[in-house]
Amino acid sequence: GSVRVVGVSADAGMGKSRLVAEFARTPEDRGMVVAFGECQAYGSNTSYFVWREIWSKLFGLDYSASNEERVKALTARLAAIDPALVARTPLLSGVLDLAIPDNDLTASFDAKLRKTSLEGLLVECLRACAADAPILLVLEDCHWLDALSRDLLEALARAAAGLKVMLLLAYRPSTEVGGGLGLASVAHFDEIALAELDGVHAAQLIRSKLAQMLGTDAEAPAVLVDLI
Repeated sequence: GSVRVVGVSADAGMGKSRLVAEFARTPEDRGMVVAFGECQAYGSNTSYFVWREIWSKLFGLDYSASNEERVKALTARLAAIDPALVARTPLLSGVLDLAIPDNDLTASFDAKLRKTSLEGLLVECLRACAADAPILLVLEDCHWLDALSRDLLEALARAAAGLKVMLLLAYRPSTEVGGGLGLASVAHFDEIALAELDGVHAAQLIRSKLAQMLGTDAEAPAVLVDLI
């Protein structure tokens, strides 16, 4: 019923992606809008890379459609939220990987104004989307987040207070709380640090996986559990 930002921190191979994926199933079953974005190592040099799929989903854009069709659908969506937002449509070009030429308004913006205006636009759009249905935004591998994506994440996280929104982030451990994503001072941020399973829980996992593979009547030999 209210915003939450949760970071799952763990080294590679510890199971953070699996944990996030399992959690994300429940909101989808309950009618929430779930949008995924995944950072790539090469994406750290591509501004807003992780947000492309997320905002395409929230705006209802079809990636199989042509650039012209998607721009038309985007313009219609912005007009439905607030007709005053349409003039800022070109600012979404980089976020959505669309070719949208500047208009008289956006052509006059310098780099700083383009950035702040874009963040403000997406905050307004998130508010409108969250009014329609609760939203879960999942960002994977945030240790590869580019600088502009990180700033947008912080802007959305702070502005989402009071909205039915959850941001779920997965990243590798950092010396900074929140993986150095600028969220440590956000009041509604929590971090879950995953560690290796202890002996009891490891044995429980092994037995449950063997039962899944061989049938619930199968008994895992103690020597096998100990070996693994």
